Amino acid sequence: MIAVLLLRRLRMRFVASLIGISLVCVQVFADELDLSLNNDALRLQYVYKVESSGLNLDAGWLHHSDNGDILHAGVHLVDLASGGRDKLEAGLGGRAVYTNGDLSGQSGFALPIGGFLRFTPMAINRLSVAGSLYYAPSILAIGDMDKYQEVTLRVSYNVLREADLYLGVRYARGDYKKDVPDTRFDKGMHVGMSLRF
Repeated sequence: MIAVLLLRRLRMRFVASLIGISLVCVQVFADELDLSLNNDALRLQYVYKVESSGLNLDAGWLHHSDNGDILHAGVHLVDLASGGRDKLEAGLGGRAVYTNGDLSGQSGFALPIGGFLRFTPMAINRLSVAGSLYYAPSILAIGDMDKYQEVTLRVSYNVLREADLYLGVRYARGDYKKDVPDTRFDKGMHVGMSLRF
């Protein structure tokens, strides 16, 4: 009983910390705002680029109308991964993720590791292709969560100097312990925009 109360208290502190990071990012550090949606899901993410260090800090929220929510905060080391004319940007790091599914017992924490790649060909530099992958096996999952995985692919078009529109596909899934069903928090196509400040 005490362990359950302690876990709930820890969960609420984690959620409050993520919300606090998001609010700070909105007011002070909003270097990039990313919004994507489809008929069932909405994702909002803020990215703060730490000057001259190569670090990116991000916080985000994914809401699915039928399956629940995912909150995350992450850190990545970002740099160019190519030396040629075509730009290949890469980021490696990890996230702290909290999931809250709509069914009982579908909540938990995970620390997925992963990263992203973004390719922009010089010949058509308004177009870019990007993908990201994050995975937490059971050793990096806490509470009722057994593992977590997220994959995203997108094709972006640079409409304005500081704004992109994109079409993408996302798959986010949480696997849980006991007899709790696994949850696909999002799967399928989405449209979105990315604004840089």
